[in-house]
Amino acid sequence: MTSDSTDDSTQDESFTDETAEQPRGRHRPRTRGGRIALGTALSLIVIASVWAAATFYGTWSRSDGEPAQVIVATWMRDNHLGPVVAQLEDLYYSYVDTPDVGGAPTLSADITAEDTAGLTDAVEDTVSIPANPPQPEVTQDAGASESRPLPLTPVARDTRTVRAPSITPSPEPQGADPNAGSNAGLSSSEPMERPHLTPPPPITSPVVTPEPKEGQWQPVASRVDGIPAIYVTRVRADDVHTSYYASVMWIDTLLTRAVLIPGYEEPGGPNPYDGALPEELWPDVLANVNGAFRLDDSRGGYYYEGTTVRPLVKGRASAVIYKDGSVAIGEWGRDLRMTPEVSVVRQNLDLIVDGGISQVSNGADNVVWGATTDKESLAWRAALGERADGSLVYVGSPYLSAESLADVLVGAGVERAIVLDMNNWWTAGFYFRHDKNGSPLCRKLDPAIQENCDRFLRPYKRDSFQFLARRDPAPGLTGQTSAIPSDAASLPDQPSTTP
Repeated sequence: MTSDSTDDSTQDESFTDETAEQPRGRHRPRTRGGRIALGTALSLIVIASVWAAATFYGTWSRSDGEPAQVIVATWMRDNHLGPVVAQLEDLYYSYVDTPDVGGAPTLSADITAEDTAGLTDAVEDTVSIPANPPQPEVTQDAGASESRPLPLTPVARDTRTVRAPSITPSPEPQGADPNAGSNAGLSSSEPMERPHLTPPPPITSPVVTPEPKEGQWQPVASRVDGIPAIYVTRVRADDVHTSYYASVMWIDTLLTRAVLIPGYEEPGGPNPYDGALPEELWPDVLANVNGAFRLDDSRGGYYYEGTTVRPLVKGRASAVIYKDGSVAIGEWGRDLRMTPEVSVVRQNLDLIVDGGISQVSNGADNVVWGATTDKESLAWRAALGERADGSLVYVGSPYLSAESLADVLVGAGVERAIVLDMNNWWTAGFYFRHDKNGSPLCRKLDPAIQENCDRFLRPYKRDSFQFLARRDPAPGLTGQTSAIPSDAASLPDQPSTTP
């Protein structure tokens, strides 16, 4: 009995009670469903990581020397994360890259030293246009139905109202050096064989005591048959951040012709020049500046040499280049319409200046002209405006709000203006001297502009506006013209055919 009882007790203890509570610190075996869920999550993480690495490598490999933060921002925008980038950049400009308040500029408003730096007897001061300049070769783009050369010969138009130019040099401010300032390089006794426009009056500084030469237009770049076609000035944009200048460029549209060079990535569509100004035209280049936003961010359309890359949007700010190289800035459908003479239409957001009046009502409106910054954030910004005489004004500078950008344009006498690209890598303007061989010698509009000075001469990923010396105007082309033809009401907003 005793033996049987002992055996039974031993036998009972050898069994395991599966329903008993497991010791703490030990986990129950995972169910089949849990293992599947975990495996799926890990697989998705691996796939996402591989996708992110592959796409980021693609963005990095296409970079043109941009810093890491620009490459990351580009990659995020390429992958529909633009709103996140906008918020991050807003924080950056609000708390990291903030401008000083008060103070005096360290940059000189006298452009002479920058314009003449490195000039020797080997430099040709005047661009003389040959009777038959070389025609640049173009490459056939896979996305274009036809490649077209840059328009070299002015084409007379009879669809727009012509205004006669003024050829009187602008008066010197009292006390100004007669050999400098707004009409330096021009002589009252020198015969004016070519029609040209008068530089604007000086821009009034918002600061009570301006710096020497502040707001005064100074001739720069190579002359066209001895006449300055490009003028530059610097002026404070507001009376708070007084240690910074807005750099402003004025372009005589009777002495120049405009060309849009599409970048090899933006804005898409035909790309006959691989994002570069053909070298055959380097002897003619007087200035070039950045183009507009990425097409996906522009809220507008784009038309290039017979190809509608994206349908044009009524009401959007538009820069139109005609086949004769003239330019008009205005609102599409109101000021500008499609005509047979239109070569390029680049749209971007809304007009920031309209009728000579700033369209920015307050600091919070900054987001309307660029989602990167909001409220009081100040950033690199650019714009291109048209004056009543048809001349153009470009502004591209750091620490500008939309409001101060518009104020500078209005101060320069601009009637209508379109916002161009922004932020410190994409805002860039340059002007050029030439040596006797016709090779361009580049100057930055603002010394703080990033990257090399020949950015828009060589293959580049984004579009640029190029301003070249114009040959003698063809008969009938005697001045810059108004934006709307007399029969505008009968003209379509879009081209009749889309290749």
